[in-house]
Amino acid sequence: MLHRLLAAALVCALGALPLGCAAGESEPPLSNVQPAQITIGTLPTEDALPLWVAESEGLFEAAGLEVEIVTFQAAQERDTAFSSGAIDGFMGDIIAAANLEASGARVTLATVMLGQTAAEGRFGIVAMPGSNAATLADLAGIPIGTSAASIQEYVLDGLMAEAGVDPADVAKEIVPKVPVRYDLLINGQIAAAALPEPFLSLAELEGATVLADDTTGANLTQTVLGVSDEYIALPAGMIAVRELLEVWDEAAALINADPDAYRDLLVEMARLPEPLKATYSVNTYPDAAPPTREMVDPVLEWMARKELLQADVTYDDLVMDLR
Repeated sequence: MLHRLLAAALVCALGALPLGCAAGESEPPLSNVQPAQITIGTLPTEDALPLWVAESEGLFEAAGLEVEIVTFQAAQERDTAFSSGAIDGFMGDIIAAANLEASGARVTLATVMLGQTAAEGRFGIVAMPGSNAATLADLAGIPIGTSAASIQEYVLDGLMAEAGVDPADVAKEIVPKVPVRYDLLINGQIAAAALPEPFLSLAELEGATVLADDTTGANLTQTVLGVSDEYIALPAGMIAVRELLEVWDEAAALINADPDAYRDLLVEMARLPEPLKATYSVNTYPDAAPPTREMVDPVLEWMARKELLQADVTYDDLVMDLR
């Protein structure tokens, strides 16, 4: 809590939240504070493209920022690094952030990286090649491959609910690793699966049928940038995050103006499968803004219903506008 109060005081001093500052308060002498180095952990997915663009285009250096981007192969490795203090921030989802917060690794969600609108990023439910399933209702009672206690299970539950499938009829086969789940689907060893991009597009190329995705209807998924409360409690850390968010906007604008200019970088860093390299649609990325209650609260409620949290976590525990 102390870290949270210090961070809020620093945001107030920097002028980001003037309504939260007492009239007449004097600002601490922050003008001479240099931004701290920041280490950000990511996964090799398209969500991190603006960070890679900022690095490759020299935007961090131009802003006077020292940013190290560390790519992890698994979310568990990333979360362990964050909990131990090896990284200051991470690209992840709201479920991961809530679990970290509940376990004592205090985190603030600084911005949505993908998912400000439903059209950004795509998760979906896909039926195996040759399947007779035409709608999600056709999968009632049929095991669907997914990972447990994850954003993919959350999307699976959400899409099935939107389709009117009774929760009691939603059957799941737990296959934690996405590539393994994809192979089982394509080989007809599971009837359907919940998949993120780019595996969703790759499955379509291989003859599978996407029955539903989260680009329409409720905006179910967001990728977020989480930063350590301890890091932003330091003036140099807070300044670094504010400037990082400004650089994010610059990088997102470059991508959105000419997506194909960064296709090769995306292919390399996100390790897109060979069949998708020339055709995969580069995402549009949002300007920096923290996730809203409408994004966070349904996730926390789902986690509470499934008893996934070690302690209560609220929107206010996770989110503060650091811009």
